Amino acid sequence: MLRRALQKGSRKKMRTGEKKKDSIYEDERTIPMDLVSQTPTVCGKRMRRGFNTIDKTIGQRRKLSEEHLDKLDRRVESRDLITQLPEYIIHHILSFLDDTKDAARTSILSRKWRQIWTSFSVLIFDQHKIQQQEGRQDIRNMKKVFTDFVDNSLKSHLERKLSIQKLVLHITRYDLELAPHMEQWINISIENNMKELDLHVVKKSKRYKLPPTIFASKTITGLRLHGCMLKSHCNIKLPKLQKLYLRKVFVDQQIIDNLISSCPLIEDLRFIHCTGLKVLRVSGLLKLDRVEVHHCHGLEEIEVKAPNLQTFWYCGKESMHCKIDLVACVSLKRLTLEDGDMTDEMFQDRLANFPFLEKLDLSKCNKLKNITISSIWLRRFVLRGCKNLVEADIDAPNLFSFEFKGDKMPFSFSNPLSLKEAKFSFEPVHIRSYNHLGGEDALWFARLRKLLEKLKHSNGLKLVVRSRKNVIIHENLEEILLPPQSDLKLEIIKPSIGLEDLLDNLLRTWHPEILSVVSSPCSEFPKLVHEKMMHRGENPNCCTYNTRNKCWRHFLKGVKIENIEAAAGKRTFGWIPWLKSSPTVLHQTTSYRLSWESVERMVGKWRMMRLYA
Repeated sequence: MLRRALQKGSRKKMRTGEKKKDSIYEDERTIPMDLVSQTPTVCGKRMRRGFNTIDKTIGQRRKLSEEHLDKLDRRVESRDLITQLPEYIIHHILSFLDDTKDAARTSILSRKWRQIWTSFSVLIFDQHKIQQQEGRQDIRNMKKVFTDFVDNSLKSHLERKLSIQKLVLHITRYDLELAPHMEQWINISIENNMKELDLHVVKKSKRYKLPPTIFASKTITGLRLHGCMLKSHCNIKLPKLQKLYLRKVFVDQQIIDNLISSCPLIEDLRFIHCTGLKVLRVSGLLKLDRVEVHHCHGLEEIEVKAPNLQTFWYCGKESMHCKIDLVACVSLKRLTLEDGDMTDEMFQDRLANFPFLEKLDLSKCNKLKNITISSIWLRRFVLRGCKNLVEADIDAPNLFSFEFKGDKMPFSFSNPLSLKEAKFSFEPVHIRSYNHLGGEDALWFARLRKLLEKLKHSNGLKLVVRSRKNVIIHENLEEILLPPQSDLKLEIIKPSIGLEDLLDNLLRTWHPEILSVVSSPCSEFPKLVHEKMMHRGENPNCCTYNTRNKCWRHFLKGVKIENIEAAAGKRTFGWIPWLKSSPTVLHQTTSYRLSWESVERMVGKWRMMRLYA
């Protein structure tokens, strides 16, 4: 019965703890959250703060008979899909919360969530967040607050004889006084069959020395270490280790050799901003599926011999000269390179070794000039920020997705018929007049039109063209309007994307002044676009959270059909005159002028509403 009021408080707390994951830590597998989004709510008057979860009463004004309460509670339980979620999904949801306090708060959602929380085996302790919640205190008291909280949480967990699936320690104020506490927490967790350890120590002066018990665990399957110290002479025996992420950790080849020889089941190996490595050699790991190396200063050579490797990701600055040998990785399917030192010849040699490559991502490879990509297996290709690239000839008949970001169009497709989604972001190198393109611009502009011409017979594809504060949605690719500008952003939309999703993706973070629709004369598409924008509701209730991340419906003030003939004098930076001068032969152009509330004003309004609620 109390679920709506309780969920509101719980959602607020969970939202404030959300953090965007770094791509190098993000698990590619996700669980669909549709069941959660469908959860119904109970409507009613705003509830008072005082409540008692034992006798089910809320203040003197909310006295209901016990029979009435039972009926209402049963009715809510029968419709509450969040309670019906499988236990493993609830555990997965709890694992995304930032600390143990937040996870504990979910116990008020329902009886089932309360039971599952008591057995939840992922313990997350964020020193900064826990101390922040206790208000301002001196440093010594703040440390005691944190250590007492972790001690009591572990004690309570162990008193219930529960195992520990995962321990997360995020230490922002590390010193030698805290070290014995950390060692005790880690040792207790290992004794209770901990499977994953995520240890993040913000480095200021001293690195945390890991206790030797970590490297003798028979149950650990995952280690994420940040800002720690690994000793070269330490004995390592982790027979079940599958994932090892080292970030800002000093390592050398002896440590790597020890890890490889004693951890035969490693599947995922990542080095991020590590020091001490000059040569990284990895071999003998038959289950190795993924290797990532990001900005490891001083690294001169990488050699990976892993016949079953599926993913390799390398990021290095142009000043970092690193030789990469992946010849033995014949099964590679996903390759990401941010290598400012890679030449055309080096790239072609690498590509020739991977006949089954399905995804290729090239970013900031500034020494590339002329490359050829020919593959029947390639499905996704990303080309970003390769500023000196002159020509990229792409022959990939099964290419499904393509993304480009740069200041010109250096690529051409031999056979793009399988292409179903694409993003092009053209950024101007210098300011040009609105209605004038230079010779070089005209060349890539013609190449872009040629590509779109090849795609026009693909059924159901839509094209979105963005420029400054204006946007054009093409219902199909038969007749294309492209403004003569160098700062264009284009997106080809696959047929399975519905109109509502299209508008959500387009307008969520970008608020255009003029939205135009190019469609056939008998099409209902412009009408549907207009209706979707008009029927958004005066006070939309689609987004219940009070942040600037609400959807476009909360910011759109007005929609007016724009008369192109009468709008020439309005402030449109040449957009309307260009539309007037670009008549379509087979299609009609319908334009709408959109007015928006500023994000700052709306956020201030929501804060005031919450303050006086």
